[in-house]
Amino acid sequence: MRLEFVKMSGAGNDFIVIDNMDSSLDTVITPELIRNLCVRGLSVGADGLLEMRSDSEYSFHMKYYNSNGKSAGMCGNGGRCIAAYAASRGIVPDNGVFLFRSDAGIHSAEVTDPDNVRLWMTDPVIHYLDRRIDIESVGLQLSFLDTGVPHAVVILDGSEDISFSLLAPRLREHSLFGEAGANVDFVWMSGVSELEIRSWERGVEGETLACGTGAVASAICAASIHGMDLPIDITVRSGRKLKVGNSGNGWWLQGEARAVYSGILENPSVKRLKTVL
Repeated sequence: MRLEFVKMSGAGNDFIVIDNMDSSLDTVITPELIRNLCVRGLSVGADGLLEMRSDSEYSFHMKYYNSNGKSAGMCGNGGRCIAAYAASRGIVPDNGVFLFRSDAGIHSAEVTDPDNVRLWMTDPVIHYLDRRIDIESVGLQLSFLDTGVPHAVVILDGSEDISFSLLAPRLREHSLFGEAGANVDFVWMSGVSELEIRSWERGVEGETLACGTGAVASAICAASIHGMDLPIDITVRSGRKLKVGNSGNGWWLQGEARAVYSGILENPSVKRLKTVL
C-alpha cells in the first residue's frame, strides 16, 4: 500500500495533508500513525494532519488532528491549506467562494491566488474579555473565547516582565478553561492596526510558528477591547503576516497557504514508522 501526502505550510503552521475522499484510508489513518508521522526529525514532522473526506452537501469535509493524534474541531491555517490543496486538484474552483465542512461547522473559503487563501470562520463564542488574573505571581489581563477551538488571549503593552515559555504552558492547563484546557496567545499591539502574537497550542504542547484560530481570537480582542480598526495585520512567530477582518459572512482569516513538497510512504504502518517511544 502507498500513502500519498502533501506537506503544506500556512504562514509557518505546517501540516501533512491526505486525500481520503474515497474512504480507502479509514483503517490506515489512526491516532498512533498520526503521532508517529508528526514527530520532527524522525518522520515527516508537522503540527498536525489534515484529512480530506467526502461530504454529501459541501465540497469536502476537513478532519484535523493535532500532532498528538487527537482530533480538534478546527484549525484556521489548516483550513486555508486544505482549501489550497483542494483547488490544486480541481476539487474546488481556483477562483470564487466555495463551502466546506469542519468539525466546528461550515466554512466559506476563497483561493485569492495559488498560495493565498481567505477563510471565513464559524461564529466566535466570547466567554469573557479583559479579566484580571494572577499566575506565577504575574498579573495578566485575560480574555477567553472560542474561534473553532478555545483560546486564552493576553494582550500586553510591552512593559511587562514576562516569560512566554513559562507562563503559556501554565495558562494552557489552567482550571479556568476546564479539563480540556485552551490554546494560549500572547499579543502585542505594534501599530494602528497591527499585532504581533506568540501561540502555545494544546495537542502540540508547545509554541507553533503560527496559529490561525489564535490570530482571529487576538484580532477580536484587540478590536473589542482597544477599538483597533479592521482589518488587522498580524505578524506570527515565523515572521509571516496574516490578515483578519470581518465582512457580511463573518470573521475571516487570510494569508499564505502553500505546498512545500509531496511524498509517498510505502507500506505505512506504525511498526515501520515507530518514532514515539
